[in-house]
Parts: sequence; structure tokens; C-alpha cells
Amino acid sequence: MIDHLLTPGEREHHGRMLKLVRDRWEDSAHTWEGGGMLPEEVVRWCGEQGLLGAALPAATGGGGWNAIEAGLMYEALGRTGATLPSLVNVHGMMAQTLAKWGTAWHREHVLPALGAGTRVGAICMTEPHAGSDLSAITTSLTEKDGRLVLDGTKVYITFGRRADDFLVFVQRDGKHEACLVRRDNPGVIIEPMGDVLGLRAAGLARITFSGCEIAPEAVVGKPDFALTVLIPTALHHGRHAVAWMALGMLEACFAECAPFLRTREAFGRPLIEHGQVQTMVTRMGADLEAARHLCVSAARAMEANDPAATERILLAKYFVCRAAQEHSASAVQLLGSSGVSERSVTARAYRDSKVLTIIEGTEQIIERALAPALVNAVGRAS
Repeated sequence: MIDHLLTPGEREHHGRMLKLVRDRWEDSAHTWEGGGMLPEEVVRWCGEQGLLGAALPAATGGGGWNAIEAGLMYEALGRTGATLPSLVNVHGMMAQTLAKWGTAWHREHVLPALGAGTRVGAICMTEPHAGSDLSAITTSLTEKDGRLVLDGTKVYITFGRRADDFLVFVQRDGKHEACLVRRDNPGVIIEPMGDVLGLRAAGLARITFSGCEIAPEAVVGKPDFALTVLIPTALHHGRHAVAWMALGMLEACFAECAPFLRTREAFGRPLIEHGQVQTMVTRMGADLEAARHLCVSAARAMEANDPAATERILLAKYFVCRAAQEHSASAVQLLGSSGVSERSVTARAYRDSKVLTIIEGTEQIIERALAPALVNAVGRAS
């Protein structure tokens, strides 16, 4: 457990989160994936429990939770798999960006519903030919006869099938901007995208904007603000959340394996007494402990507004997602037929963990950012 890294108040908060999730969803998470979308009762529950607005500032109608409290929430949600915490995450990425860089109009007319969880937000970055390189987006915002018109296509939008409000990244006169769009705006076409490896209940969607008019106040931030400020703000929060949800998935895999390894026998001995099994378990346990430390370190840096926070978040996201991918595969191997059951949290973690190494920055993108920083840090220390 992570308790040894937490204050008494944080341990109590974590216990509440674990109980909240376990009591409500532990036995039903395996049923979500068939329909490609979290059931509406789960979405409502997230709003009613204050999870959607938990990390938003209290002044905007949110819960005002700090980074460690939010992280522990994502860890608890992550024990069900990546889909449930991804709902809270994409909503938070959108809402946090708006809370920091939106106008007074946004804070008055948009944020209260997002903070209360009565409306669900999503973020529209990826396009068919623009993924890691978001400078290549072609979705356009143009002025026609005094009106702002949005045209283009976004793909693999997490909870795009369910969200009420979208933060859409666009090009306008050769500059990158962002704007808010409601799902019921004329010219918004939402199509399901299924048959995916992981995040199977995350309501992935292709969203086409065709002659979609938006109001001037829907524009977020200054001209050419998106790539340098808005997207980094969203990713800062998103990567922190993804690291913690991957930690929850890894914790769940280890917890599912442990009793099986103690009680299942092979060749006359419990599995845990076999050397090869001990190697796999030791590696999993060591990486799990390292993952806990990295997540807590990232959250502490965020709380302190430490300039090193971005680097620590990147390290946590990089290491924990890779560990979840490696050790969920090991857990499936250790559990055998039980590990490939659709009811197994390990099976879901195995599918979802690969997706987590891609979203909010692939391993290669993070390496590109981290490697120079790590080398320069050694130079400063010497």
C-alpha cells in the first residue's frame, strides 16, 4: 500500500476513495466494455460524488482538492481499469484549462456546470493526420460575414459520444487557438469509434465540425496561445492523472495475483515458492513501490508550485505507464486462465495499459522532453 508515503489525513482520504469505488463498482466494471460507453448511471455517479469537479478551484464551483488528493482519487478509480478515471481526467483537462485561461464569461456561464458535474467536458486535439505533432492540426476557425465558423474533423475523442461541451483546438489565420463548442451546436456530427484495444467503454468518437458557427466569447485564450500555453496546461493535468490511474491498475494486478500465488500449487508446491515466479513477483513489487514514490513526488511538486513539477510528472507518467504495461502482462501470465477472463481486472489492465503509454504523450515524446532535462540536471549538480 501507499500509506507509508502519506500523511494521516491523506491516508483517510485514500481510504474513503477506495471504499467509495469498491462498494459501488468493484463487481460491475467488467460489464461496461460491451456497449463501448460507460453506463449513464456511472457518469451521473461521478457528478453526484463530486469527482468531476474535485480538482477544480472552489471559486469556480469545484472541490478545491490538491494534487495528492486528486491523485489518490485517480489511483482508486484506476483499480477498475482505465475507462472510469479517463472520464474524470478528460473532463478535468478541459475544465482546468478553462479555469486557468478562460474569461470572466467562461467562469460565469460554463465552469459552474463543469464544476458541479452536471455537464461533461471533453477535449478535441487529435486529427486523422495530427497526433503527437499538434502543430499539424488543420481544423479551421474562419470569419465569414462577421461570423466565426468551425470546420474540420477530430478523432479518438475520449467520451466524445457523451460529452456536453468540447474544447476544440484549431487553426485561425495560421495561428493555433482553441474554442468551446456545445454538442448541440448545428454542424456538430458525432460518430462512434469502436473496436479498440483498450479504453473500450470510453465512448471514443469521431467529431466533424461542418460550417459550425460559434460565438466570439467561445474563443479561449489569446491568438496563437494554444500550442504554447493551453495544450501544455491540459497535458500537465492529464499526465499527472494518467500516472496515478496506471498506478491503480498496477496495484489491482498485484492484489489479484497475491492470493492466487499463495494458494495455487504446481508440481507439488505453491506458485510463490517457484524461483521463476519469485523473479516476476519481485520485479513487479519493486516497480510498484517505485511507481508509488514517483506519483507522490509529482503530486508534491505540483502542490508546491515547484518549477521541477513538469519534469516529475513526465517521469511518473513515463515510468508508471511502462510498469503497468510490463507487469499487467506478467500478471496475466501468472494467473493463467484466470488472467484472460473478461471478469479479471488484470485482463482489462493488460488491454488498457498499452493505451496509457500513448495518450497524453507517447513514450518517445516524453523521452524527447526528459532526456535533455535529465542530462542538464547532472551538469547543474556537478
